[in-house]
Amino acid sequence: MNKLSLYTLLILLFLGLSKNFSPSEQKTPYIQDEKVLGHYFVGAPLSVVLTETFQIGFLIRTYFMRLKIVHGFKSPEEVIVRTSKDFWDKNQSFLGMSLFRRYENKQEESVIPMPPGSLYIGNLAFGRWGYANSGEKIWRFHKPYQHYSRVFGWLDFVPNYEFYKIMKIHIKNEQAFFGLNKEFGAEGAVTKKAFTEKVSTREFEKLSIKGFVQKFIAAPKWTAKVKVEKDE
Repeated sequence: MNKLSLYTLLILLFLGLSKNFSPSEQKTPYIQDEKVLGHYFVGAPLSVVLTETFQIGFLIRTYFMRLKIVHGFKSPEEVIVRTSKDFWDKNQSFLGMSLFRRYENKQEESVIPMPPGSLYIGNLAFGRWGYANSGEKIWRFHKPYQHYSRVFGWLDFVPNYEFYKIMKIHIKNEQAFFGLNKEFGAEGAVTKKAFTEKVSTREFEKLSIKGFVQKFIAAPKWTAKVKVEKDE
């Protein structure tokens, strides 16, 4: 085996070992696809919102999602999970949206991407319908849940009854809904403003091929070799 092949093999071995033993691989939960969301996240009512996607690695990549879990009766929490590349790719356009919801009866669940907070709109336990000065029928959370507008990243967005009706139609037809004016999702105006916070890269292992080569592998001194042969 020539030196170049040996160095290539060592680098690939390093990448494989780094992936298998890195903290991000060992400590981060793995979500294969939407089918397992209901098994991983417990409680009801509950909404799981995708707040960020990112990947680490070089030749061997690992795919991550940052999820916000919003419970009906306790404080929201966030979790970072590893995912399959297919599931990661599939949800790129659904940034800022609810990927999973479980309703209060604990038997009804949905994995159709919807605007964040859609689970609670129309639920009279959490809010009520009222009228804006314009006469438009709009949704308002009860005082104990007014912070949900901030949690879900609505900013100045206020859902109206038309939004609610169209959303219910999309859920029934199992079609993703981005809002009446596509306010939500990766290209949505509301989402782009609300979901700007990024995970600190210090939380994950940053691999450097260049650093690895410099530290652990001495590059072959081709010029020296040529000189010796010349001298001979």
